[in-house]
Amino acid sequence: MKIIRKLLAAAASAAMAAAAFAFPASAASSAKDIVSDMGLGWNLGNTLDCQNCSWITNELDYETGWGNPKVTKALIDKVADLGFSSVRIPVSWHDHVDANNNISSVWMNRVKQIVDYAIDDGLYVIVNIHHDNAIQYNGKNFFYPSSTYLTTSKNYVTKIWTQISGTFKDYDQHLIFETLNEPRLIGDTNEWWFTKSNPQTKVKDAINCINTLNQAAVDTIRSSGGNNKNRLIMVPGYDASIDGATTPYFKLPSDSSNMIAVSVHGYLPNDFALNAGGTAEYSNAVKTGVTNFFSTIKSSLTSKGIPVVIGEFGATDKKNSAARAKWATDYTALAAEQGVACLLWDNNAFTASYENNYNEKFGFINRSNLTVPDQTYMNALFSSYKKAAKNNLKDAKVTVKNASYTYTGKAIAPASDITVNFGGKTLTKDTDYTVSFSNNTNVGTATATVTGKGSYSGTNSVQFVVSPAKNEIVVLSTDDNKINVKWKEDSSATGYQVLYSTDSSFRTSVSIVVQNKAYTTFSSRVSVGKKYYVKVRSFYTTDGKTSSTKYGVYSDAGTIVAGSTHAIRTVTLKNTSYNYTGSTVRPDYYGGKDYVIVKDSTGQKLLKNVDYKITYKNNKKLGTATMIVTGIGDCSGICTKEYIIKPAKVVIMTSTSKGSSFSLSWTKASPGSTGYEVKIATDRSFNRDAKTFTVTDLSQTSLTVNENIKPGQTWYVKVRAFVTLDGNINSTRYGDLSIMKVITVK
Repeated sequence: MKIIRKLLAAAASAAMAAAAFAFPASAASSAKDIVSDMGLGWNLGNTLDCQNCSWITNELDYETGWGNPKVTKALIDKVADLGFSSVRIPVSWHDHVDANNNISSVWMNRVKQIVDYAIDDGLYVIVNIHHDNAIQYNGKNFFYPSSTYLTTSKNYVTKIWTQISGTFKDYDQHLIFETLNEPRLIGDTNEWWFTKSNPQTKVKDAINCINTLNQAAVDTIRSSGGNNKNRLIMVPGYDASIDGATTPYFKLPSDSSNMIAVSVHGYLPNDFALNAGGTAEYSNAVKTGVTNFFSTIKSSLTSKGIPVVIGEFGATDKKNSAARAKWATDYTALAAEQGVACLLWDNNAFTASYENNYNEKFGFINRSNLTVPDQTYMNALFSSYKKAAKNNLKDAKVTVKNASYTYTGKAIAPASDITVNFGGKTLTKDTDYTVSFSNNTNVGTATATVTGKGSYSGTNSVQFVVSPAKNEIVVLSTDDNKINVKWKEDSSATGYQVLYSTDSSFRTSVSIVVQNKAYTTFSSRVSVGKKYYVKVRSFYTTDGKTSSTKYGVYSDAGTIVAGSTHAIRTVTLKNTSYNYTGSTVRPDYYGGKDYVIVKDSTGQKLLKNVDYKITYKNNKKLGTATMIVTGIGDCSGICTKEYIIKPAKVVIMTSTSKGSSFSLSWTKASPGSTGYEVKIATDRSFNRDAKTFTVTDLSQTSLTVNENIKPGQTWYVKVRAFVTLDGNINSTRYGDLSIMKVITVK
């Protein structure tokens, strides 16, 4: 694990700042593969899950509310160095929300910081909703699995998962969500025990509510975007027990991504592993209890293709190190055999040599000095996983075909360009390893991480550069001996380099560096009447040092004659938007007319194909099109204009009315449209009783209106299509309204 951290160190600062670990869907592992790779894990117990600590005034001190020190990077590094493959970070949220269940940014940022510690170490990380299973505390509502509180509970669970999902949506498959922790009827006689085959009525009700809450959480996570659409989600049954997960009343959530694992807790058998007053001897009866537990997992879950994660397990320390070691050896061997991940509960609580208090003494790593007091127990926990260990990719040679890739605005994921060589053998992607990417959207240093699969384990990384995209000059004009140049703004750039020369090959040139703007004017070493060639490129500096600067590709060179009055100065479009036609949309020839006016600095109108030529980009589909006007002959300069291609006008085809409703249908919108807007009113000016309906299913070309419609009324109706260019309502573009339809209700 130390090797992994060294490999990631160069990208760590950028990766943690962006907190974006994107991966291509094609390289995503299956739920079963991820669970298998999670292997033996560790719980950060009694830390971020502290609850109801009302005496604490500083919010971040909740982390120490149950007596544990604040988490350090060194602690998580120790977890990785010991050989754990995954870490579970239990989080209680209810002490950190306002009356509307908005999570404090201070608390969320701290959770994120600890998650990043573990991600940096190449660990799988589980984040959950932990001790929030109480319907109310301090006047705030949370969740409780009972139909009486189901609406409130569902609102809480979806609100919390909306915020967690939004914060972590760009993390890759190493981050895992667990919907709930041990959901149960707290304080009830059936809190921990119930009849599995035919649960008591109130337990059956609780199980149904847990099914609903699990589904709500999954739906919320999936709809939040980013990598959450394929993220592994763990779901528990009643009290997270094996009975809760295998009772016939427990239902797995519906999930189109098929990325669900069942979460169970396994302090078993109870008399040995959890009951402080129980046996300390690892007897045959205790061993049978362990065997029966895993037999149930296999017969009811893993044999049916359902992955299982034992989110918490352990045996409380009864000064019985040898017995605990035997228990751990058998326990982890059965887990490894079935590909079940299991995560050791560690609450940093140790049995003192002078006491006989064995209640929940699950300490493993001493957080005060980062040591493991019971080496025998540790060796036993890891023995089976070490025996099952595969060829570790930390020893592989990982290369990438290209040192840099051009920025596109989307994640750069050249999985097919990654080569992994292990012991002289070139491994096969998706058979021997999967590939995930981090920091691979914005300009800078990206990281590709390969994770072993099949006969291979471990991770390794290689870096590549995302370089700025090729720039584009949008204006090139002149005043006296000044040359004005404007280029396409690049949000990813630190700055721009502008070159100008009298030589088209730029063998000799003047260089200008521009920052914080996408335009400049220069006159130094410029002579009136001379032709100049100008080009521009973006650059990005990762740390302010010239040696780390990444340059984009130069724009095509533009030409301008300094001081010339016969140069393009203004370009005017009669309209800023044009209707979709199904073919290219050209304002210089639209409906048989030319809507473009080009003038020089004297105000003289220039002639198309004599003084200038026009080229287009993206001028067929709905959205923003670009027109580039370039001087030709003895006319020079460049001017670029953007315009909108909007949906064509739709036509109302039919209208009918009956009783207290009316219906209408219309023609289908232009390809690429987002939907339709239907406007109705009882006056021609669309002011009285005006209503607007939005239809986002493009195939739905009809609507029935039945609210507040009365016989004898006359309604006026118009329809138009619209397109939302980037998912932002502010970028919506509307087509023209249809011809008005008049409907008299019969």
